This record gives sequence, structure tokens and C-alpha cells, in this order.
Amino acid sequence: LDPMKVREAREDEMDFVKGIKVYEEAPIQECVQRTGKKPIGTRWVDILKGELTRSRWVAQDYKKKGDSDREDLFAAMPPLEAKKALFRLAAVKMTGKSTQRGERMKLMMVDVRKAHLNARCSRDDVYVALPEEAKAKPGMCGRLLRWLYGMRGAAQGWETEFGEKLGSVGFDRGKSSPVVFQRKSDETVLVVHGDDFTFLGYPDVLDELLADMRKWW
Repeated sequence: LDPMKVREAREDEMDFVKGIKVYEEAPIQECVQRTGKKPIGTRWVDILKGELTRSRWVAQDYKKKGDSDREDLFAAMPPLEAKKALFRLAAVKMTGKSTQRGERMKLMMVDVRKAHLNARCSRDDVYVALPEEAKAKPGMCGRLLRWLYGMRGAAQGWETEFGEKLGSVGFDRGKSSPVVFQRKSDETVLVVHGDDFTFLGYPDVLDELLADMRKWW
């Protein structure tokens, strides 16, 4: 990896983190007093994706003894059949057949940038060590306001985040899979896989949804 490009990628990551206020600075002493432990360690993960150098700031929130049966550490993934069913439905709806309006529907695929960082932290006592790139004052750590990659609650936090946002604009969760959604008022169907959203709907409806998502994240 080119050291200069790694430095630029890390700065870009920290600019994004600070821009959406993933954390606020707090004294390390406060962390010790509240949790009885030092802040959770963090590190950089630098990779080369094609010709692009990407850096992610991640927490080292390792599995703790007794955590094996905690359901809150996991997030749902859609079964393969969900996407297959969506595409089969699209094959009909995109021709304009069997739609309430008699109009053609379209597929829209959206990838939310750095999705987990958008999920608000459900606790106020989660502290992490800050990297040199954060340019924090000596003796300070970060109290998380949003989940950080590597935190064990991040995945479910993101599922809660997009579930609430979609519910606010009229989507209902599927009964067999909590990451399949439908809005009966305009026939829009959605399957979510991590940070990838695949919609089937009318063009004007999809435009409105894209605008909503840009406001949210």
C-alpha cells in the first residue's frame, strides 16, 4: 500500500466520522470510573480495493465470556429465496402487467455508504480509544454516540436504524424475514442485505425514496 494514499484514506474516514458525530471526546478517567475498564481498543484496517485505498477505523470489541447466547449481537440476513422472489416479481411488474397503475415498475439498488456508522448507539457508556488521526487532547478517549465498526452491537443497531426509518414512511416488515419490506399503498417491495437495498417500485416512487434515503444517511 502507498503510505501517502493510506494517510489520505484515514483522513477521509476521520472526516466522515467527525462529520456525523460518531463520538464525543471524554476523559479516559470518566471511562474507568463508569465502566471499571479502560476504553475499548481500536485499530485501522487498510485495504486496496481495485485501485482505491480504503481505510476503516474499527473497534476491537472482542467476544466476552458468557456472550454466546446473546441474540442482540446478531442482525438478520435475507434468505436467497427473498431476492429470487423479488426478481421474479420484477420480471412481471417491469412489463406493466399486474400493477395497480398499469404502469411499468423498475428495480433500484442502493448501497448506503459506511452504513453501521449511521446507527445511533443504544448506550451512553461505550468508550473507545482514539487514533492519532483524531487529533484528540492527551488523556481523552471517545464516548460513542453512534456504533463503530467492530462493536458487537453495530449490526443490530443498523438493522434497528433502517427498520425505524422505513417504518416512518409506511413500510411493513415481512413476517418470515425482518429484512423484507412492503408498502401496500404503492406496491413497493424491498429486500435489505446489510447495507444493500433492492427496491421494486414505480419510477416516481423510487425517486422519492432515494431522496428520503439521502436525507437519512
